[in-house]
Amino acid sequence: MFIVLESIDGGGKGKQREELTKLIQTEHPEFNLKSQGFPLHNDFYSVLTHRALQGEIEMNNESWLLAFLLDKTLETDNIWPHVNTNDSLYLADGYFTTTIAYQAHLMGQVEHEKLLAYAKDFRIPEPDLTIYIDVDPAIAMDRKAHEDGHEEGLDMFERSLDKQKRLREIYKLMKSRNEFGDWIEIDGNRSIEEVKSSILEVIKSKVNF
Repeated sequence: MFIVLESIDGGGKGKQREELTKLIQTEHPEFNLKSQGFPLHNDFYSVLTHRALQGEIEMNNESWLLAFLLDKTLETDNIWPHVNTNDSLYLADGYFTTTIAYQAHLMGQVEHEKLLAYAKDFRIPEPDLTIYIDVDPAIAMDRKAHEDGHEEGLDMFERSLDKQKRLREIYKLMKSRNEFGDWIEIDGNRSIEEVKSSILEVIKSKVNF
């Protein structure tokens, strides 16, 4: 099974993936689980993408798109064996659904249909399920501000309440359309433990531990 956790910035998708990964690995150590957050924090990200997100360098629309397409294609061969299975799980956050939301819907850097065509051209797997964690943008931004790992400050998207409000609308629209795979929505304004429990229930309904 290929399951993606999605949310606006500060909505908890990365934290929930990490928490769920630890829980599953502890309780089911023999289970075939792969967990990955996107974007990949590799050398390419450090030298180019991260610096662009911090406003240190400029990239044109084509460069942004190619950066995030490369990021996903580096993992495609690891994802495909888990797609449409119930005895293994690839759990991701910030995946190609994020690229669609940002590059096509929010920033208008590429036509929506063209981006979906690129996914087919580059064999980017469609998730079996995307779990959208819905969080009020003001709450999400407060959480993000207190999150570890932001010594350089929040990036151009994370620090903009207007962008996060727009992204929430975009994700709800994508969920209503089941865009790039099936979607469900859960309330992310609750505690980490409550949200984790809800996500785990969904995962247990899809895979056999």
